[in-house]
Amino acid sequence: MNRLVRFLPIVLVSGFAFSAGAADNGHRFTGIESCATSGCHGGGAGKNQVQIHRKDQHANAAVAMGQATWSTQLTQNLGITNAYSSARCNVCHAPLLTVAPDKFVADVTPARAGQGVSCESCHGPAEFWLRTHTRTDYTHSMRTQIGLRDLSDLYGRANTCVGCHQNLDPEIVANGHVPLTFELDDYDTRETAHWKDKGTWLGPRRWLTGQAIALREVSFMLTQTKSNPKAAAGVKDYEERYDAMSWLLRKTEAGSGLSGGTDYSSTQKASDRVARTAAESVWTKDSTARLFKTLAGARSDFGRAKAQSPAVSAKRGYFLAIALRRLYIALRDEGGLKSPNIEKSLDALFEFTKNESGFDGDGFGRMLEQIEVELAKI
Repeated sequence: MNRLVRFLPIVLVSGFAFSAGAADNGHRFTGIESCATSGCHGGGAGKNQVQIHRKDQHANAAVAMGQATWSTQLTQNLGITNAYSSARCNVCHAPLLTVAPDKFVADVTPARAGQGVSCESCHGPAEFWLRTHTRTDYTHSMRTQIGLRDLSDLYGRANTCVGCHQNLDPEIVANGHVPLTFELDDYDTRETAHWKDKGTWLGPRRWLTGQAIALREVSFMLTQTKSNPKAAAGVKDYEERYDAMSWLLRKTEAGSGLSGGTDYSSTQKASDRVARTAAESVWTKDSTARLFKTLAGARSDFGRAKAQSPAVSAKRGYFLAIALRRLYIALRDEGGLKSPNIEKSLDALFEFTKNESGFDGDGFGRMLEQIEVELAKI
């Protein structure tokens, strides 16, 4: 298997160990049925996490491999005979199928452990913590120390998700796989949650944590990538994303110290520090509105006079539009801000970014100016 494909949850990514790593240390997988009894997560209201999961896109991730119109051409380009039995595909679409049989408890096979992305793909192999994680005398720290992955911690959650929701071998991208954009807040709110997050103004915190992790992983990819003509288009995409992400995060208080250069190794370390800080940060209406206004005022960074290529400008615009939308949603849902005109302008921003080769930076800037005008009325 191409080593650049083997990211989460199978091996190490930027120094972080996940599912198979735990299995290598003696933790074995117990399968989804061990979670699905009526007295645990397969019961009624409040204990129906498995039923919710089975309706989720994660449970159907394996099926999705054959549904995309470009999937057949992609596998042909890569020389993959059957996506459903290919580790390059299953590593994200059905990760437990890539785990060795001896990493499962007796009578549980990889095929029976859970379809698609199952419980243990995210929460970790359950052998050591299955019978104890509900005990009231166990602290949260005790549960995580015996292998239960802490997904209530946004830093840990982002680390778990990013490997499959962003990291693709550049060769796979170059051969037709849709490039993936990792954005934790959008993912969390679009999914039918089988968990409850505590606190207020979580949206901006999720967004910033996820974006810092995404930049760290793009930086890692670029430190690992070697010259490969078949992957050139994918590498270029990562380079453009790197520019856009680092540009955007430098506009935040937490990321203001990030370098704007191409020292990928340094950015990898620095963005991880930003992610750790962001995961513990406390947001308010004022801090969210302040960043929203700062980002909406970035119109001078776009336009024909700017040195970056149209494709880079389009990617900057795309990540900026995502940030503005996530911040606006938080201000709308928790801060009472409602502006149909801002919402229309945000939709228009995304439309501008669809044409990378002919990106209209001046028009994009005018849309940002309209958002500023609307903000001044509020």
